[in-house]
Amino acid sequence: MRRNCNLELRLLPSSYPSDSHDMMEERIESPETQQQQLTIFYNGRVCVSDVTELQAKAILILANRERDERMKSPTGWEPVSPTLKSQVNSPNTSLSMKRSLQRFLQKRKTRIQATSPYH
Repeated sequence: MRRNCNLELRLLPSSYPSDSHDMMEERIESPETQQQQLTIFYNGRVCVSDVTELQAKAILILANRERDERMKSPTGWEPVSPTLKSQVNSPNTSLSMKRSLQRFLQKRKTRIQATSPYH
């Protein structure tokens, strides 16, 4: 499903007359003031917030600015350390992840069976 996303930033000058009641109602009902859920995955964390279109645009501008600054820096993006890669791919980690997944699935199955009216 594709959302209608307008990426054009519309700002009104500070000298905009605020006594026009009709225009104020139109601005209140505009998509810029309607909040929608925004999910950001950054640095291993997930953040979900309700934001307006204007706030989402500001976040995108800041993220692009930070990306551009990092690309211009002499070091650029820092690669993932080899020790971290080896820890993620180690046999012990995959075995513990597998066991954790099995425990989770078993608990989920138990919860589903407990709430089922036909058990």
